[in-house]
Amino acid sequence: MSSTAASGGVVAVRALDPAARGAVVARLDRGTGVLEPARRSLRNGPVHLSTRAAAVLTSDKRRTELMVARGMGWKYAIVPLIEIHDDAAVGVPADVARALADEMESRGVREMTAVIAPLRAHADHLDAGGPVASSPLGRYMGLGGGGIISSLGGF
Repeated sequence: MSSTAASGGVVAVRALDPAARGAVVARLDRGTGVLEPARRSLRNGPVHLSTRAAAVLTSDKRRTELMVARGMGWKYAIVPLIEIHDDAAVGVPADVARALADEMESRGVREMTAVIAPLRAHADHLDAGGPVASSPLGRYMGLGGGGIISSLGGF
């Protein structure tokens, strides 16, 4: 299932794995600026988006994620952006990507790698009718945008 934005100032990020049946994996409270993952651990938990937070995109061959950490990286929250399931690329909807980018920019989150522009480019790409597989975020895992991984063929 893809992620969807909820009304009322809260953005609910839903699991990209169809087997998860749309379970919420993170919430962004636009009023307080808190990004809160559903699963918590000692280090994985709510992060306040502010100038003390840093954001990075992380990728491997099957997914691209947003990781936002506060302080020296002791506490972090991870949000899935694109994943491969059954040889199909699934990604967050445009409204979710745009909301994440807007909140990080307005609250002064530091980008350790380019984060805000790729999120907005992903949203614009989807709004223009482009498939997730050719999204600008896909290049981080070798899809679309000039990526070098060709094992997924039929995209």
